[in-house]
Amino acid sequence: MEKTASQIQKERTKELENKANALLKRCDVATLTSINEKGYPRTCVVSIAKADTFSDIYFVTSKRSDKAGKASHFETNTKSSVCYFLDGDSVTLIGNVEFVGDRKLQESIEADRQFFKKGIDDPKFRLIRFHTIEATFWIEGKFRTCKYK
Repeated sequence: MEKTASQIQKERTKELENKANALLKRCDVATLTSINEKGYPRTCVVSIAKADTFSDIYFVTSKRSDKAGKASHFETNTKSSVCYFLDGDSVTLIGNVEFVGDRKLQESIEADRQFFKKGIDDPKFRLIRFHTIEATFWIEGKFRTCKYK
């Protein structure tokens, strides 16, 4: 039996998603955008702390002040964007950030001891999870935007 157009599109999307996950595993850093107190986007290059798929990516950040910085921005506005790229391929994600308080998960993340002297017990340490609601793929010359829950 011949495949329907819908089945073909689903297969193509799944192929791009798998390639996006493989690309992510090869990336050590990504860009992470927060919305600052004046409503402007603020993009930083950050190390990826943990990522099995592009659906949920974990980052470590610092809570240094009440006004400036990603942690403060995400306390008031969870909307965010992540982008990662390598060798001409890229994935741009839109989603939301949440602070992770789960001690077991925090312990599985390597905290930079030069920056966080007490590791995850440092009062400035914040683990955040970015959850994807939309992904735009540009992989091997193929472009597609997909929405997720």
